[in-house]
Amino acid sequence: MPLTKTYAKILESQGFKTEALDIYRKLLKKYPNDKELIEAIKRLEMRRKFKGVNVLKLKEFDEINQKNRYNFEKWLSEL
Repeated sequence: MPLTKTYAKILESQGFKTEALDIYRKLLKKYPNDKELIEAIKRLEMRRKFKGVNVLKLKEFDEINQKNRYNFEKWLSEL
């Protein structure tokens, strides 16, 4: 397994958060001042706390927001 930021980003984007976090931590040992690595670790550790998020509710919320945004943009265009 390659130890690169790029590989960790790919894993993260594919949903392999734990594996990506492991790589980021190993890289941070080699590059302790790398702000991008520090932020990635913080981001993934924060997401670990929210494992129980209801994906269906998030999708419903997003659909409501899209509809509200559409209505707002329509209202603006009529001004």
